[in-house]
Amino acid sequence: MAEYALFVPECNVDTALTLSLVAFRYTFVSHRQGIGQVARVLVEQQAAARAGRVVVGMVDRDKKFAQAPELAKFRPMERPRRGQEEWHEILQHPELPNQYLIVLNPACDTWLFRAAQEAGLALAALGLPTELPAFIDFCKQENVEENRLMQALLREIQRAQPIAYLDLAEFVSQVMNLGPRRL
Repeated sequence: MAEYALFVPECNVDTALTLSLVAFRYTFVSHRQGIGQVARVLVEQQAAARAGRVVVGMVDRDKKFAQAPELAKFRPMERPRRGQEEWHEILQHPELPNQYLIVLNPACDTWLFRAAQEAGLALAALGLPTELPAFIDFCKQENVEENRLMQALLREIQRAQPIAYLDLAEFVSQVMNLGPRRL
């Protein structure tokens, strides 16, 4: 029997988003600092993926993305287009069908800010910065994934289900075998 799915987010705010997608179950998430570390874990997990373990990396599409040649092998999955394509892309390793890579565009902090706007959330009412630069600074805090304001924001985004969040939530549900398999 395959091990549980493993999610490998790149930074603290990516970890916060990942935790909300897996219903705050820490056992499924292995935070790594930096895109190179995520790539390293994906390489280390290749044998487990061949044996059936699902491994999902989450990184930002930023200048460091091109500096991780291990990630160049991943290809876009054949999936229905739902309007979230400018927000993120879900890639799959062509030789390891149990390895996936979520690439947020451009970065998770901006992704969350846009998702909150798309959901019609009032950031000020949640006690969060309302301007993108200040919001990005908030997201860069150490252990932001444990910050009650971040968790409240993610719960509100989860409730509102803007298309980008819904798309990621459905993908995570499917790879964790919690819903209909439509990959």
